[in-house]
Amino acid sequence: LTLHLINVHLKSKLASNIPGRKIDDIWKTVSAWAEGSFISSMKRVGQALQARLLIDEIFDTHGVDTLIAIAGDFNAQADEVSFKAICGPVEDTGNPAHATRTMIPCENNIPDSARYSLFHLGKGQMLDHIIVSRSLLRYFSGAEIHNEALPDESGAFRSDVKFPESDHSPVVAKFVMP
Repeated sequence: LTLHLINVHLKSKLASNIPGRKIDDIWKTVSAWAEGSFISSMKRVGQALQARLLIDEIFDTHGVDTLIAIAGDFNAQADEVSFKAICGPVEDTGNPAHATRTMIPCENNIPDSARYSLFHLGKGQMLDHIIVSRSLLRYFSGAEIHNEALPDESGAFRSDVKFPESDHSPVVAKFVMP
């Protein structure tokens, strides 16, 4: 069996820099910040489209029974366009013929209360994912998110010097292969 593994780190939700629109790393206007945020969103959706094109190319080349996993920092939650573009849910495409090409998030078996990989302003967000093809899902035995000691990345005085560890939790998926 061949596993096709794609590692991603999509554009963060931080507003993209726009030359001349900031003074000492502070946005001059709210509209400048909004424009930077828009640009970041478009970059993230564009990267997700590239990933989906690669997934479809793998399906086209190796068949819909091929084993595919895409994992990493998606900087997107399950209800966001970039995430849905990669998963390709039938509910959004409107075409049940694409069901075999749907990608499934492994964290779906984790209770909502523990399903987060980043803590921001006191609220958990699921931004890191392992998403697999239906054929790989057959071998899936469980997932974990190691967020027990995850600090709030937006905390006062938080800096990489004081908090050098990642502000994202590891997401682990287990598979039992034949």
